[in-house]
Amino acid sequence: MILTVSDQSSTSLHILLHCNIPYSILWFILEILIFIFKLYHLTYAPYAFGVEISSVFMLFFNECIRHFFGIKGNLMLQNVLLIIFILYGFFCAVGFVFFLILQSYVTRLEILLSGIGLALILIEIIFSIITLIRDSRPMPVLTKDQKIARLHQAQKRFQESIQNE
Repeated sequence: MILTVSDQSSTSLHILLHCNIPYSILWFILEILIFIFKLYHLTYAPYAFGVEISSVFMLFFNECIRHFFGIKGNLMLQNVLLIIFILYGFFCAVGFVFFLILQSYVTRLEILLSGIGLALILIEIIFSIITLIRDSRPMPVLTKDQKIARLHQAQKRFQESIQNE
């Protein structure tokens, strides 16, 4: 690491992705429980309940795929994976907007859960765009003399740390 100049992955995006994974699982479980409650207490049009409950499963599946591409794209610094992550983010944002305002019966808890999920997705998209811009700039290349100078500096610091102990 001493002899190279390299950018590292976005720590803020990585932390946000790992915070969003348990939230997505929580959202999925609570949404299923809310739909079970709505099935027994509200009347649905024919096939509307099936369409909406299958939308929960599809959105959760897309969230899992989005998290995979986001984590891999961030850690491997591959722009293609981050672009796929952003595209899946837009699809998932549309899904959360559906559960926020467009489904047959919207409860206050669903508004809160979907609003938090939508906010997390939008923040992740912003962080991934920042990461794409940061990673697209040209990397400085060290000359042979600069590498040797860094190696000597590292050896000198190592020798000083040994002598201080």
